[in-house]
Amino acid sequence: MKKFKIQLHTQILIGLILGAVFGSVFHMSPDKIEIIAKSGSEKISGYSEVSFLKRDSTLAAFNSGEQMLIIKFLKSFTDKKVKDSIKVKVTLKNNEIKEYSGVTEIIKVKSLGAVIKPIGDIFVRLLNMIAVPLVFASLLVGAASLSDLRNVARIGGKTISIFMVTTVIAITIGLVSANLFQPGHFMPPETKTLLLQTFSDEASSKIEQNVSVNIIDFFVNLVPKNPFKAIADGDFLQVVFFSILTGIFLTQVPKDKSHSIINFFDGLSSAMILLVEKVMLIAPFAVFALISATVAEFGFSILQTLLMYVITVLAGILCLILFLYPALIKLLARQKVIPVYKALRQVMIVAFSTSSSAATLPLEIEVAEKKLGVSNKIASFVLPLGATVNMDGTALYQAVAAMFIAQVYGIELDITKQITIVITSVLASIGTAPVPGVGLIMLIIVLRSVGIPEEGIALILGVDRVLDMARTVPNIVSDSLTALTVARSEGELCEIKPD
Repeated sequence: MKKFKIQLHTQILIGLILGAVFGSVFHMSPDKIEIIAKSGSEKISGYSEVSFLKRDSTLAAFNSGEQMLIIKFLKSFTDKKVKDSIKVKVTLKNNEIKEYSGVTEIIKVKSLGAVIKPIGDIFVRLLNMIAVPLVFASLLVGAASLSDLRNVARIGGKTISIFMVTTVIAITIGLVSANLFQPGHFMPPETKTLLLQTFSDEASSKIEQNVSVNIIDFFVNLVPKNPFKAIADGDFLQVVFFSILTGIFLTQVPKDKSHSIINFFDGLSSAMILLVEKVMLIAPFAVFALISATVAEFGFSILQTLLMYVITVLAGILCLILFLYPALIKLLARQKVIPVYKALRQVMIVAFSTSSSAATLPLEIEVAEKKLGVSNKIASFVLPLGATVNMDGTALYQAVAAMFIAQVYGIELDITKQITIVITSVLASIGTAPVPGVGLIMLIIVLRSVGIPEEGIALILGVDRVLDMARTVPNIVSDSLTALTVARSEGELCEIKPD
């Protein structure tokens, strides 16, 4: 009798669903805080009011559910002497009153759903650990087989062209969605005020980073001053540049010198792919932990506050995944859509769970080579490049977010300004690092380009983590679609292997 076995992608999906349920059950309650004072700490549950007193006067008072504002207010006192002079009075729902002196910090009470997050963090770190050596080794070997810079230029030209086309279409879909749904017009003034108060500090810290897009600097920074530092820092573009040049010029030296080096890196690449397979065995547990922690920390209440904004972003992302990419898979890659999507299932789930194209990259390369039939030299070139410069989901999100913030502030964006958003979002998406949350920083550039108040990012910070997960999925699907297309045009594509 044949033993029944659940496939890995199904296990990961089950882990994701159970993690969402577990996190929603064991979530961080907005009515629970932990007060840390010099005399010790105490967890408070079910408060009706928290007041901050100095001598006999009340500095501020917060009601139940205003957890973030309570934490933020205490942090606003940077002078230690002033903080020591403040008393915290907590009124419980049973009318019992507690007072605390010498309070150093007030924090959220961690739930069981958030406590298990380190399991997921280890998984992400393992994938990040593999990414750079895998990219360097496999791309060096692949570049050695190209043997000529003209081949690299041809493949690179095709890759960048597809990236640019899909990014522009993604931004256009985002703008159309925002114009249709008008999500900013659904936000009440009191909700706007509350969100700006709650997330103003976090928004300020991102604005202070003063990021900008400079295309000349982008190309200059492609060339690493120290390739070993680029490898250590995980700078994919610099690693790609160095490994391609090294691989090509290895073919120009005598074979008795280059053969052993190429074999070494070929062996390292194979070892990294095998390591990916083994690391993926813990993926169901890691995805459970990551999703559980995310749901436990952010809950679903903030989604209700920004429901129309979330729906608008997700509608745009679904248009990419359900309509645009299937059409391009048929027209450009000339492949059947369902087998391609089946092969990408676990890649999409891992991308959603980790919110990181970089962390997903090792698995994406393995799937591209072993299931989609893309040759090593194409997969190892296109996918690392895509993880760095091809951000369809991020670009779409930036377009929707800019329109949403403008609508909340009552700023009309005419067609000229919306075209400016398209251009700026394309440039910003190229420079966006493949790690969680950086797209939010790049959004500031888009807002500046059309005169939208930068502090408006505080309006969307509460749901950014959830949307970051969602927008990572089209990022990696677009990379894989491009790899398929380029491989087909170069005669480097084998038949897709069924599960």
